[in-house]
Amino acid sequence: MDIVQESFLKAAGFTLLILLLGVLVGLQMDDLRQDYLNDEIRQSDLETETFTVLQNYMEQNHESYCGLAEAQLPEISERGAELGQRLERFDERGRYDQDEYDYLRDRYYNNQLRLYMMLSDYKDECDAEENKVLFFFDDSTDSQRQGAVLDEIVMDTDLQVFAFNTETDDSLIIEILEIDYNITQSPTLIVDDEEKIEGFISEGELRYEVLE
Repeated sequence: MDIVQESFLKAAGFTLLILLLGVLVGLQMDDLRQDYLNDEIRQSDLETETFTVLQNYMEQNHESYCGLAEAQLPEISERGAELGQRLERFDERGRYDQDEYDYLRDRYYNNQLRLYMMLSDYKDECDAEENKVLFFFDDSTDSQRQGAVLDEIVMDTDLQVFAFNTETDDSLIIEILEIDYNITQSPTLIVDDEEKIEGFISEGELRYEVLE
């Protein structure tokens, strides 16, 4: 074997080793991300369950319930929004245990719907003025633009957004919601269970004509 061939084989072996190390590190990082998401969703489960227990306990005391909801629901909603963003970013990477990811995703959607119902009860019981939006999206450009608009509005208002990816397979919650609200395209917004907006709507229109 001449020197050139030997050098080539060494270089190829070194390159292959680097690639394998990269794959192993990537897989380990994905495991760490999944563990982190699992921990965060467990915490979200605990928070929503605790609120539900206290809601039932305080159901005879209107003022106590409204104070509890006013204090706790925004924090629970914020955690849910952050979890949704993390799940979407993780999904975009395309490397993970699919079964574990689907499990975490379904738990997230369970929490989203449960929180949506909790917020609806709060608005009815306490005459709260917060707006709530169901956001049905896919991977289209319009859905991405709509998500950015909602993020901007959430930053300086009490708007609560509950996002559901219509391209999700095998999610009973999304299937039922799509039937219930007759979702036929993405993006679609359901505002306060009253107004349905199909297709992209600008920040100005949504902020000053729909939510006002």
